Amino acid sequence: MGLVFSLLGPLRARHDGRELDLGRPQQRAVLAALLVPPGQLVSTDRLVEDLWGADETRWPKDPVGQIGTHVHRLRRALGEPGLLVGAAGGYRLEAPRTAVDLFRYEAEVAEAVALRHQDPLRARESLARALGAWEGHRALDGVPGAFAERVRERLAAGRFAAVKTLLDLDLSLGRHAEALEPLAGLAASHPQDEEVHRLHLLALHRCGRTAEALAGYEALRERLDGELGLEPAPALVELAGQIRRGEAPVLLRRLPRPSQLPPDIPDLVGRAAQVREAERVLRAAGAPVLGLSGSAGCGASALAVHVAHTVQDAFPDGRLYAGGGGAGVVLAGFLRALGDRPAAGADVEELGARYRGLLAGRRVLVLLDGVAEPGVLLPAVPGCAAVVAGAEPGTLPDGAVRLAVGPLEPHDAYELLARIAGADRVRREPEAVAEVAALCGHLPVLLRTAAERLASRPQWSVADLVRWLALRADGPGRAQ
Repeated sequence: MGLVFSLLGPLRARHDGRELDLGRPQQRAVLAALLVPPGQLVSTDRLVEDLWGADETRWPKDPVGQIGTHVHRLRRALGEPGLLVGAAGGYRLEAPRTAVDLFRYEAEVAEAVALRHQDPLRARESLARALGAWEGHRALDGVPGAFAERVRERLAAGRFAAVKTLLDLDLSLGRHAEALEPLAGLAASHPQDEEVHRLHLLALHRCGRTAEALAGYEALRERLDGELGLEPAPALVELAGQIRRGEAPVLLRRLPRPSQLPPDIPDLVGRAAQVREAERVLRAAGAPVLGLSGSAGCGASALAVHVAHTVQDAFPDGRLYAGGGGAGVVLAGFLRALGDRPAAGADVEELGARYRGLLAGRRVLVLLDGVAEPGVLLPAVPGCAAVVAGAEPGTLPDGAVRLAVGPLEPHDAYELLARIAGADRVRREPEAVAEVAALCGHLPVLLRTAAERLASRPQWSVADLVRWLALRADGPGRAQ
């Protein structure tokens, strides 16, 4: 069995079935930050913020020293030499993803999502296995720090979505009696979640409790109107109408849930504070809009994609993406992705109205990169949100939050080069590494290009890369 880690509940480590003593809460917090995900270098600066937050006035006198002490004690507790290593200004936990229950859980959920329409029974079995891995309902229970809290929030949202999908599959498989009690509990604890209430009403009706189902619908309609000023989603309205007419409602056809985000960059560095602020903005109520902007090469687009991946669990009804293009063309593509068939020749105003109508009652994230006129493409619907990279001043609404994206700090530039070109090569030539960073203006796009060139030439030293960059008449931009 070897060494395995559990995060879906209290943080635990077991070696061949024997539980290890992981020490004090802050020591566990360091381990948690190294486990999500394992095998990646985590800088000491980031570990300090993960434990004590970004406000330096709340830090202890020697935060770096305390991190070193926690790591030293964790090494002794884990008892495997070479497992927790220091490298390039940080630490890495060399544990396989299969040794962490979180990643086994996420793999099961991903399999269930892929199977849910073609093989709902197997999808339900995968989801049941995934949810059975939880020890209680609170991940990293008892682990302090800002990082642990962010992970807890993300996993709680993902678990809730998985539970809803499991109960949805139960209804599609005819298990309405078994699903009724858990759906009643979810409806009571989530009074404004329309998807939960839709499933609950359908289960009540199928169990012969039609009057209760209709009374529940009316109560929900009044609550949404009184608290949010909203009408129920079209799927709920249609279901209530079918029940009133005495029809036998089936599970309504699912609207498409597009997932158009470009791949995330696994080695994004130096943007932790901005990612945290972006999460705060995008997870807020209403229809938040976040704008990211900076000079060419600063990595605003990469940061926008990373932020969108970070918050995607909060937008289960889809993620839309456009990388340039006119508003009409983009709107038509978005409408098709959302299950509509826009009429040929429709103007932008008509397409925009249909777009906002389709988004009503749904939680969709929109990522726009390099779109000249983003205004009509912004959801402007409660529950949805938008991330806009490269927007010109004046093109975003007054309530939008803007974050400036600049060059990397020297230590972050060092870490990016180490991740791509190799920590050992970079460690041997710190002065040459500093020259590379300076020649690249500490811009992540140019740093990445330079590091990839070095990584593809194992016979080169970092000094060779410096000479190559210096000889280029127009700098490293030619290497892109």
